[in-house]
Parts: sequence; structure tokens; C-alpha cells
Amino acid sequence: MSGPVLYGVGVGPGDPELLTLKAVRVLREMEHIFVASSSKNDYSLALQTVREHLPPGTPVERLPFPMTRERRVLEEAWEENACRVARVLCEKNRAAFLTLGDPALFSTFGHLARRLKKHLPRAEVRLIPGITAAQAAAARLGLLLAEGEEAFVIASGLAADEVLQKLSREASSLVLYKVYRRAGAILRLLEKTGRLPETRAISFCGFPEEKIYSNPRELSGSTPPYFTLLIVGGKPLD
Repeated sequence: MSGPVLYGVGVGPGDPELLTLKAVRVLREMEHIFVASSSKNDYSLALQTVREHLPPGTPVERLPFPMTRERRVLEEAWEENACRVARVLCEKNRAAFLTLGDPALFSTFGHLARRLKKHLPRAEVRLIPGITAAQAAAARLGLLLAEGEEAFVIASGLAADEVLQKLSREASSLVLYKVYRRAGAILRLLEKTGRLPETRAISFCGFPEEKIYSNPRELSGSTPPYFTLLIVGGKPLD
């Protein structure tokens, strides 16, 4: 038998029909499933997305990750969860960690995998790519993100203002994740760079609670949902 393997499985943006065939196959072969959840609750949108594809009786374990930017608290959570994953892999040899979108893009999985390798160096880590929220949102809004020699950029809304200004001026199209706490400031920045008229906003793309905003300025009045992104630019199909 080969050594222990942890799979980082991208389950897509939330629509169960956007799971890849490879993700479904890997999940059906797993001996243990890990999902991330807030330390304040045990709810997982990633698990909701894949539940119908898990064989009956597959153990599902929630790993608590605090919703904070405090580095010390995050480090402790990553370390504790990596130790737990290492113990399970020593027993069961195969496990998967579910992540919305793609495990290589703004995912907790990278932190977990790096710490796992410290505790269990012989473990192998494999990434199963998933459709990103950026792709799903562009499809939902009927937008082409890049053609020919154009540049398409994905960035965090938590980036410094000067970084976002530079990107908004230079990229043909720009998708901003993690805008929820900085929505008002980001919209003002986009207005300053002249990109606000070509900005679109969507929350919970692919979920039943999906909301497409007719005007991105609607986000300015209050904090939008965590799963909200902005698409700046892009070419409409019609």
C-alpha cells in the first residue's frame, strides 16, 4: 500500500452541477472527509455542495477555523488542525479536505497542507482543481473575461489601496474577492480610477440565495455577504 495521501478537493463555487467528474470520483474513494467551518458554528457550504456524492457512512469531520485576521489565532488553528489530519492519515491512509472554488486560490488548504508536511513528512498532498467563483460569476453575468492579448487578474479586496488602484488601471478585467468588509472603500477607489461604471457585483453565485446587484453602489450602505465578489470590466456577450 502506498503512503498516506491528503487530497485538497475543489468543489466549485457552490452549484452541485459544477463539480468536476474527477472531484466526484475522488470523494467516492475517500476513507475520511474534512471540511472547514467557522469556530462559531459547524456549517459548511462545501459539504452542502457535495453531500449527495458521498457514499453512506463516509466519516465527515469539521475542522474549526476562526474568522479573524489575528495571526497568532490563525497559526494555532492551522497547527491544531494539521495535527488532527496527520493522526487520521496515520490510521486511514486516504483523506480529503473540501474547499469551495479551487484549493490553489484563496483557500485554507495551503496553510493546512504545509503544516501537515511538518508533522507527517511522508504524506503526499494532491490538488483536485475546481471551477472558481470568478468563472461562475462571469458565466452567470454573461461576460467574457479576456480575449486576445488582454489581461485578466484575480485579487483580494484586502490588498492595499495602491495595489488595487494599479490593477484597476492596468488590467482589462479584474475580479475582486473578499470585498465584504471593504466594499465602500473599494467602490470609491474604482470610481476614482474610472472603472466603477463597468463594475458588476454578485453574492452567493450559484446558491439559492444568489443576488445580482443592478448597481454596485448598493454595496456601499452596509456590509455585503462574505461570498460577494466584484467583476471590473469584461465584455458582455450581447
